[in-house]
Amino acid sequence: MAGQSISAHADAETVSKLRGIAAREGRTPSQLTVASLKLYLDLPGTVRAALRDVDALGTLEDRHNLLRAIGRTVTSAQYEVARRRVAEGMRLDREDELDTDEAILTEAMRATAALR
Repeated sequence: MAGQSISAHADAETVSKLRGIAAREGRTPSQLTVASLKLYLDLPGTVRAALRDVDALGTLEDRHNLLRAIGRTVTSAQYEVARRRVAEGMRLDREDELDTDEAILTEAMRATAALR
């Protein structure tokens, strides 16, 4: 599907941040804008409203705390994705056969002996 152009007006500081981050990430400002817009639009309406409230009614500290909480949540999700992918790669060929303590111990001995 062909993309459509949209335009937006932003203050000089926002445009400068956009260009700087895009350059550091090896992306175009347009790509970064689209990624940001998609994320915002995927949020539930109540969350978008809450973000607007924090921007309009909150202090700079409120905004800072919100950004830190978002950062922790995203980093935690990234960690979980990585952990799951690593765990999937650690599956043993005969994992279903390891149904007793003796079978698990035997496999552990075999696996660690291979490392020596």
